[in-house]
Amino acid sequence: MMNDLSGIGKLYRIKLSKVLEQNPRIVDVALVKRILEVSSQEAGRLLARWSDRGWIKRIKRGIYVPIPLDSTTSKIVVEEPFLIADKIYSPGYIAGFSAIKYWDFTEQIIESVTYFTTNKVKNRTPNHGGIKFKLKTISKYKLFGLKTIWIGSNKIYISDPTKTVIDLLDDPKIVGGMTIIADFFLEYINSKYYDFELLVQYALKNKNNTVFKRLGLLYETKFTESDDNILQLLKNISKSYSEFDPTVSSKFYLSKWKLKVSSYWKKEYGRKK
Repeated sequence: MMNDLSGIGKLYRIKLSKVLEQNPRIVDVALVKRILEVSSQEAGRLLARWSDRGWIKRIKRGIYVPIPLDSTTSKIVVEEPFLIADKIYSPGYIAGFSAIKYWDFTEQIIESVTYFTTNKVKNRTPNHGGIKFKLKTISKYKLFGLKTIWIGSNKIYISDPTKTVIDLLDDPKIVGGMTIIADFFLEYINSKYYDFELLVQYALKNKNNTVFKRLGLLYETKFTESDDNILQLLKNISKSYSEFDPTVSSKFYLSKWKLKVSSYWKKEYGRKK
């Protein structure tokens, strides 16, 4: 073991071993306090001491991950970034590119973890333990359409496939625009998860009529859906115009869907019609 994993006193070693007996993915004040039956202040002091000696790695104030005893360096790779995100920013859920990857809608390598939180955050692109995170603050009513993931004994939430699509249509900037979303939507439509009625149900819960507009234009330019279902989408749009893709310049108007679109999407719409 290298010098940066220096030994600690026997008493501290015993205490740390007791905490790690349960093989926790995350070590924090609450865990140490519960297992060792000490005060919050003492738990904090123990965490700081163990971290200083290289036995646990500090991710954020009060949050650490264990370093394997056979490790030869304190520079470890955080293996559970979803859990880190949830521990720091919950209540919320894994979303965006991270959910797209989880549901196998892309083969792209995702370099950051996207997490939607109901908490207000100052830094929307933090880095914890060498992991990049992308955060978005949402209203509590948007906490629906979630699936449970278990990491050890820790329960976290991720948007289900249909909710993932609705989140993208609600805010296309999350993944870089509607052209990218169209690719993911194709994977969704061709998957076992595709459910038009659930899309409508979730869109209603989301309380953003622009989702219906974007969904309708996607169907009429890139995909096929029944006339009845298209009509169902049209019944839920507002009369004012919205941007189809806020990541690009939109100079053209499509009256049917009350959308402002770029020249590319205007051509796609005209070609399909």
